[in-house]
Amino acid sequence: MHILGIDIGGTKITACLGDGTGKILASKRILTQPLGGSKNGVEATFDLIQQVLKDSEVDIAHVQAIGISSPGPIDYKAGKMLTPPNLKGWENTELVRLFREAFKKPVFMNNDANAAAIAEYEFGGCKGIPNLIYLTLSTGMGGGVIIDGTLLQGASDTAGEVGHYVLDIHGPFCPCGLRGCFEVYCGGANLAKMLQKKIKHEQVHTQILKEAGGNIDTIGANHLIEAVKKNDAFALSIWEDFIERLAQGIGVILMCFNPEAIVLGTMAIHAQDLLLTPLIKTLPKYAWKQPIGACRIEASILGSQISELSALALAISGLKGHA
Repeated sequence: MHILGIDIGGTKITACLGDGTGKILASKRILTQPLGGSKNGVEATFDLIQQVLKDSEVDIAHVQAIGISSPGPIDYKAGKMLTPPNLKGWENTELVRLFREAFKKPVFMNNDANAAAIAEYEFGGCKGIPNLIYLTLSTGMGGGVIIDGTLLQGASDTAGEVGHYVLDIHGPFCPCGLRGCFEVYCGGANLAKMLQKKIKHEQVHTQILKEAGGNIDTIGANHLIEAVKKNDAFALSIWEDFIERLAQGIGVILMCFNPEAIVLGTMAIHAQDLLLTPLIKTLPKYAWKQPIGACRIEASILGSQISELSALALAISGLKGHA
């Protein structure tokens, strides 16, 4: 079985060809921003698909389905993007219709966090676990929730938007319009901005700045992790606060969903036990021992292929009637 996967992001668009086991046979990507908007972007993606098929020597006739992973918010039933914050010019793009008309194949679309949750269920270290939650723990804090083997979509396609429940009503403003969201404290972009501001205004001498090559404006969560590994005092204090908020947010998930597994994305992949060990130690402050004890909490093993696998997983799950 051949399937096509399309991942549309604020930085890049990726097209790949894979099989039903998640094996990636070919993959190509292009930068998103130079395309300018959805009209050029969709046409360029069509061309990218043709290149992937040509490189693989596979005819479109042998492709069973197409999966599209896109930024939220989306209208799942209408198969379209709504107002993606990092993709200006892509508002209200009817992706499912456009790709279905162009390739005459079944097309399955969802937001990137939901798609990643399905990828974990289909291919990850927790493959086949029926009650599973994936947290992106990346630039933002997206989430995908699988209950009894089925993705939880929600009445307005916002189930799993755990990054925007409020941990502290008096906390910092979030770009979503609320205050003190989970993402404000644990999303990589907000964490980086907080570090940059604090180091600049308080003139902090820290290994974090050294890891960033002395450029405050380029400081990111990855530099924080490296500084923590080197026992930098400032980095350790920031990391302790980060772990506390992460445990608070995951504690809510444990109490609400009682999952068998929580899989963590980018930051956990890079930090591993540096994150997981203190997180698990802190969780009893925010959840009962029963849901904690029933749940595996681990870093994703899918790594850099998560975008391609997420799109492929949507197509596979869709053909099974689960998406």
